[in-house]
This record gives sequence, structure tokens and C-alpha cells, in this order.
Amino acid sequence: MKIGQPILLLTCLTLLASCDQNTASDDVEAMVEAETLEIVAPSIYIPFPEGYGYMENQENLQKATDDNNKAYIREHAWRLWAGIMQNGENDWPLWYTWPNTSLAFKSAVKLPRKPADCPATLSSANSGGTIKHKNKRHIINIDTPAPVYDVPESVKTRYPGAIRYNCQHKAYYVVDGKNFQSNGDIMIATESLSLDLFADITTKFRTQNQLNQLHKNAVHQIETSERSIVTKHMYWPVKAKGVTAIPVWKNDFPPNFTGYAGYETWLTLVALDPSGAHVGKQVSAEFLYHVKEHDGVTPMPTVKGKAQVYPMDRFYFHKVTEQDWANFNEADKAILDAASVWANNQSFEVGDYLVSVAMHVNTRELPSWTLQSVWWTDTPNDGPYASDRPKNIPQAKGPWQHYLLTDSYAVPPNKKGEYDIAVNPYIEGVIHPIATSCRNCHVRAGWPEGSSAGSASYQNPDCPGLLSYLTPSSACLAPITLTDYLWIIPDRAVKDKK
Repeated sequence: MKIGQPILLLTCLTLLASCDQNTASDDVEAMVEAETLEIVAPSIYIPFPEGYGYMENQENLQKATDDNNKAYIREHAWRLWAGIMQNGENDWPLWYTWPNTSLAFKSAVKLPRKPADCPATLSSANSGGTIKHKNKRHIINIDTPAPVYDVPESVKTRYPGAIRYNCQHKAYYVVDGKNFQSNGDIMIATESLSLDLFADITTKFRTQNQLNQLHKNAVHQIETSERSIVTKHMYWPVKAKGVTAIPVWKNDFPPNFTGYAGYETWLTLVALDPSGAHVGKQVSAEFLYHVKEHDGVTPMPTVKGKAQVYPMDRFYFHKVTEQDWANFNEADKAILDAASVWANNQSFEVGDYLVSVAMHVNTRELPSWTLQSVWWTDTPNDGPYASDRPKNIPQAKGPWQHYLLTDSYAVPPNKKGEYDIAVNPYIEGVIHPIATSCRNCHVRAGWPEGSSAGSASYQNPDCPGLLSYLTPSSACLAPITLTDYLWIIPDRAVKDKK
């Protein structure tokens, strides 16, 4: 497929729903007058580029995985990271041209706008909410006391069409946008899908009825295309004027720590100044506003400290243009605005920046998938997560070397009979304990969801160990229809109308 080639993929899905004459426009997650809901792939799609090892020498990659050849595995992981961050369209990275979960799981279900709209009988499934809300549905034995990010009143006023109410958590939230998914905190998420995975999901694994039927037919594991890629990318909002603080991970908590370890609690700040005036200097910096402690009442203090100012080019970044702003829908703008208010106590505006702080990149080059995750650091050459980074990838543009990387391939268990710890401090730190494994989590992804035995959860009650060595053939996963290492399917499967 050529770069920029239009894609003529169209999936028409009939969804039954009642009509609502006061329906918001398509720019937010809202009810539509349902006859046929069309899900169309983007007209511009830039595939994973050649020259970064993707889908090359798969036999060697499988052998390296079987033999636990960490040097080979990690070099492959680094190349995947560098490749997926190459330029796409209008100075965005190429993954930005890919369809995302907002599109793949587009729904005609009407979500509550206020408490009075809540049904008498609550159901957690498909009730709407942020990525954090969706994650919590599947966490059975883990409950780290996370801060509470109430939607700022200024965001509710500016973008009322993008605000809904989560009846289970009794809180307002910003719905997913066209380009960004609502994470529920400062980090601005996008869950992007390769076209092959998008096609599989929208035709075979999009609805709860489809998953129920697969489970009824005793399908133990679905299969997606070997060219499936799913990513979760996190931006941090940076103001065009002044100094913006960003927390950085310095192993602030030991692996045996079981409490909350999110970025709000870290001890080190760095700063960015797009003007360049303060680069190389130590400045006073701060972040975190209008956020509450876990009790939902006590205000969290603003985090303040001395911060080293780094040049923008140490990060992957994007400056938001007028063209970008016109392309964003109301929910995209609300996500950006809420993040900036929480981070900077200022609204997000055209000319502000988005900088990459963390990213998951998962590929199905192997049936057991390759799992790798990166995060920004001010010490990119220190520690085990800097190991086996290629010294140079000639065609790779951008500061991919300024990030650290963890991997979790299907290698044999360690001496304890467990997976090694593999966690992204930005992404998992806000929802999971530190001593967790990407693979231990993703191998559990499946259907039906729930908290009882025989159902799927992040810490499945049948196999609760956080680092247990699990494979799809593990006995404790036998009752589940596994969704091919993809939590986005049970997280977002559309609840069918009767």
C-alpha cells in the first residue's frame, strides 16, 4: 500500500436505537438516529515503514524469543519504536493516520448526560467512561488509591457537548474524541490500530453479541491478522509561553510497593520552554491543579520544585496548528483543555505543544505478540532499560534514543518461574502496582468479563498472580474466550440493542 493511498474499506453495521431530536452532532460520542452506522477507515493511511525490522526475519525473531535472546529481542523492539514514530501527515507521527478505538467501536448507544439520566439498574458493561474507567472494570483484586480528576468547570462550560456522566463512578467525564481517547487524567491518549486489525475488529469482534456467540461456540482464542498492531500513545500538554513542568520517573518506589505510584507522586521534575530562553537552566516549576485525593474531597497540593529545562527536540513533539484545531472535534478539544488545566492551570490553545511521554507498541508478528513500551527520561543511557539500543538507525528521524524501553516477549519464565517485571511507569503507574508484567496482563484479555470465576479480568480470580507465568493454554484461562492479547476488545465491545 502506498503512502497516502485512499482506503476503500467500509463496514456497515445496523444498530437499533430510539430517535432523539436533541442529539448532538457526530463530533462527540452520542446517540444517532440508528438505521445504519457506517464505520469508514481514514482516507489517508501510512503503513509501518520498511527498514525497521517489522515483519522481517520472523523465524529468527521466534527463535530469539524461544531462546530468550534478549539482545536480539530488544534491538527489534527499539527498531519498532523508532519506526512507528516517523513522520506521517502534517508533521504528526505516522500512527496518527491510523484508525483508532473511537472509530473501531463507534456506537449508537445513548450515554447519560447527568445523574437523572442514569438507569434504575446499573451495568458496568458499556456504561461509558474514560480509559481509566474501562480499566477498572477488569481489575478485581487491585485497587490502588488513585487521585480524582473531576472535569474542570471551565471545560464543562466551553465544551458541553463532550461531557457525559458515569453512573457507576458518579462522576462527569470527557468522552472520546475523533483523534484522542479520554484517559481521565493529564495524559492525552490515542489507541491506534493498524488497518488489518481495524478490519478484523469491525467485521468480527466489535460487538458483545459477537463475543457471546464465540464463547457459546467454545472458541478458546480468537485470531487476528499477523499484521495487527495496536498502540497506546500518551501526550503531555506544553504551553507555548512560559515553562511547563513534566514529572519524570526515577524508580521512586520499590517493586514490592503495592500502593499508588502515579506521576503525581514522583519526586523529580523537568521542564520545557518552547522559546528556548531557559534551556540548560534550573528553574522553579510546578504542575497539578484542581485534582483531589482519592477520597474525592481533599484537594491534592500542586507539585512544585526545581527543574532542569531541556530543549524541545529531546522529546517527540507536535505544535498544534489552526489546521489541527479545525480537524479536532469538540471532544478532542475538551480532552486537550482538561489536560492543560490539570497540568498547567491554563486552557489549551492553538500554538501549544503536545510532547510524547510514553507509548505501548504491540505487534502480532509472532502468534504470541511482541510487547514493548517506552517512556521519556532525562538519563537515556542509564540502567537496564537503555540496554541493546542500536547505536544508529540512519533513516530514523527524531529523538527515539532519549526514551527508555521495556519488553515482554513470550520468553521462558525466570528462575522464580514467573515473568520479569515489565511496566511503563507513566501508563501502568496510574492504575497498577509497580510489580506487574505486560504479558501477564494481556494474555488474560478475554470474554466474558466479570469478577467471578470463569470470567476475564486483569487479575483473573482463577489465576490471580501479578507475575505468574501464563500462556493461552494455562488451565486457569481455559473457561475464557481469549481475545488475542487485546484488552481493547472486551473494554470497548459495543453493547448490542435488543
